Amino acid sequence: MSSSPTKWNSNDLTLLDECLDSVLLSPVFEKSHRQQDLLRFLVKETLAGNAHRLKGYTLGVEIFGRGTDFDPSVDAIVRVEVGRLRTKLREYYSLHGQSDAVLLDLPKGSYAINISLRDKDATPVLASSLAPKAWPNGFERDVSLAILPFTNIGSNAEQEYFVDGIVDNLIFELSRLSGLFIISRQSSFRYRDAKKSSKEVGAELGVKYLLEGSVQLSDKRVRVTVKLIEANSEGYIWSDRYESNLQEIFALQDEITLSIVKVLQVKLSPTEAELFGHEGTESIEAHDALLRGMACHWKYSPKFIAEARVHFSRAVELDPTYASAHAWLARTFLFQWIMKWDLDASLRERGFDHAQKAVSINSNLPFALSMLGWAHLWYKHQDLSIAACRQAVALDPNNFEAHMFLSMSLSSAGFGEEALYYIEKAQRINPHSSPFYEFTLGQACYVLEDYDKAIAAFKRGCALSATFPPNYVYLCTTYALLGMEEEMRASRESFLSIMGGDKSRMLEPPWTNEVLAATYEHLLQVAELR
Repeated sequence: MSSSPTKWNSNDLTLLDECLDSVLLSPVFEKSHRQQDLLRFLVKETLAGNAHRLKGYTLGVEIFGRGTDFDPSVDAIVRVEVGRLRTKLREYYSLHGQSDAVLLDLPKGSYAINISLRDKDATPVLASSLAPKAWPNGFERDVSLAILPFTNIGSNAEQEYFVDGIVDNLIFELSRLSGLFIISRQSSFRYRDAKKSSKEVGAELGVKYLLEGSVQLSDKRVRVTVKLIEANSEGYIWSDRYESNLQEIFALQDEITLSIVKVLQVKLSPTEAELFGHEGTESIEAHDALLRGMACHWKYSPKFIAEARVHFSRAVELDPTYASAHAWLARTFLFQWIMKWDLDASLRERGFDHAQKAVSINSNLPFALSMLGWAHLWYKHQDLSIAACRQAVALDPNNFEAHMFLSMSLSSAGFGEEALYYIEKAQRINPHSSPFYEFTLGQACYVLEDYDKAIAAFKRGCALSATFPPNYVYLCTTYALLGMEEEMRASRESFLSIMGGDKSRMLEPPWTNEVLAATYEHLLQVAELR
């Protein structure tokens, strides 16, 4: 690869223009208009020899519309957007631009684009060969997979939680692999008993492969049958059957996971290869209690969350060194405290303690790190919250909830642009929305002062669940901010009806940014919720 030419001739410039168009028309950039404008500007100024002008202040004023009083050390818009651009360029060249003749790179510590020819002495690539490609629907990787709920073919219908637990484990293990894109369980589990073809499901989820299966549990024996389907053709490309004693369920799950990796030809890094075989407990009873708790948790109601807490507490009692059990128990305590479903004032502290315990046991468990970041958020530990959530996303790039928790910690700190980036990434992993997703999206839009989109998100969240209070109260306060009094009153009444008419049960806001916190408190008073 050559270094950037000191002087570009007309053929070089034509080639550069064609390659730049190829970058901007790719799926990585096509919907990111701000990133397109930024890249064009940086390339233009770099070629013009104006690298010395590419400063944080200049970009803030000329590209992002900030005023002459813009202070890059206070307003992080330039750092966030340049960081996003750097990430997008890496993503483009790893997925779509591997044969591009011109390479664009944005080195850390610089706003000048490094422009280079892949092989300056090679025969020039004709401009016509660089016409925009017909891009596939896949998001980040060719190997994309959704694991559908397995069928319980045992005689006991109550064992469905155990069957779901096997699928949850497969999703968890596979989602940590950098060579595979996998849909979250929140979306894939919506297809339980769905009367849709494989082609329809694959198209809706945007994946190439589907995995379906069945589980039979009897006499402490487990039999699992799995089938891998190419969604578009609806053809079975691989199937197998696995059987073991119940006490060997963890080894059986690893065997299935590694078989899938082999069939899909997913390359494992040395670090990823070491992930298998670490379930975190040797107690089948503790693991069973965890699965029972998770089955209750996903029903999202005061009754079932309280029941989940009992199961998670039991798992911790059976194995005090089970990191996942501590993390799930932390989530339950914090969720009950945030939603005011249990008015015990000690729940926040207990949740924080269990989150810390989970990470102390296994500092590389993404879910434990997300819970620790969430716990830090409610103690207003801004930097610690963001740091833990970032680490969770880095360890598990396919984890929908890790992206949501990171987005929430960022928007709570006032970093709306970056928060929006991560919640939009989460949407691809989990195409089917949820009340929590819409709330997190709405909060990011609110911080960016895009109130129409914030209101739309909160309203979608309300439509998805009539018992999830955050969307109602934030819809109310956003209406209060805009002076929309009729809408404010209607959403206030809806919120109060959920909370039993008791204003003293007002939800704790997550703001770690002092200005946002003060504004929100004022809006609660305007909306007569204080």
